[in-house]
Amino acid sequence: MSLTSTNPVKELGAPDQASRLYIVDDETELLATLAESLRALGFSPQTFDRPEDLLQATSENEVGCVITDLRMPGIGGVELLKRLNQRGTCLSVILLTAFADVPTAVDAMKLGAVSVVEKPFELQALADEIHAAMRSSEQAYTDRRELRSARQLLDHLTDEEKAVLDLAIEGRPNREIAQQLEISPRTVDRRRHSALRKLKADSVAEYAVLKTRARRG
Repeated sequence: MSLTSTNPVKELGAPDQASRLYIVDDETELLATLAESLRALGFSPQTFDRPEDLLQATSENEVGCVITDLRMPGIGGVELLKRLNQRGTCLSVILLTAFADVPTAVDAMKLGAVSVVEKPFELQALADEIHAAMRSSEQAYTDRRELRSARQLLDHLTDEEKAVLDLAIEGRPNREIAQQLEISPRTVDRRRHSALRKLKADSVAEYAVLKTRARRG
């Protein structure tokens, strides 16, 4: 059940909205206490006592941080992290646990957790982890937006235009490109200009950057 709801949702189309903070713990008293302590530090957390409710309430394009207890009935913290990963979320995850061990911490970090925090913890130390997690989430959002933008621009190109630009970024002159593709230098030039216009780019180097961005995913 959701206990509080105060933050706006940040979607890919609304980069100016604030990051969200979620806390998940099946022990409602501890959940309420942690939420109140973080509010005193300026955060506006939304709390859940069931991981399933968090999954229903969030979308893959939100930006922010999820603080979750490691051991909970049903879906535990690691399983929640896995499910968020399967969704392709931009949210960063911090795991809280009173039973930390090296293998668990290593597994969690491999799955993408930004931190595994042992109980008891200092509140300011947790706040620092939250700020770092939100920065990480915002970077993931930026990377995803750039990835989508790059792929959308590249999808506008024809195979013939891509062939010209792929050879051009290798530093080959128009005459050599024309010979390899068995077309005229004038056609090479026309396809190059057409492709750069579609990409809203001023140079072939910008095409190389877009290709690099499009490969990240």
